[in-house]
Amino acid sequence: MVDNGRVDKAMKNGYLIKEFAEVGKKYTPEMAAAYQRRWAELIDEVKQNIKADPASETAQSLAKRWTDLLNEAYGDRPDLKARIGQAYTAGAVPDDYRMFGPDVWEFIKKVHEAAKKKS
Repeated sequence: MVDNGRVDKAMKNGYLIKEFAEVGKKYTPEMAAAYQRRWAELIDEVKQNIKADPASETAQSLAKRWTDLLNEAYGDRPDLKARIGQAYTAGAVPDDYRMFGPDVWEFIKKVHEAAKKKS
């Protein structure tokens, strides 16, 4: 269960925002732009396939790419990756940092749940 109060407080105090900035230090401006572009492309593809069966090959491929992109930036910070997920689930990510809406997040969560059921 997500502790909305804790997530909100962390966001208001800028804790997660500072951690985002810390992770961003490992990227040159060009690398950061390319990374953001890949996210934008993936999010667009997710939106185009939002009605797909979460267990479908298409949905599973999108979720794998999602996980790969997350791990690229945050793989060495599982604590931060978990808090980002909690913040999105709680709706606590500030607009300036929100890359997608709750519909996209819910779809990705359903796809990951479908993958767990398969294995």
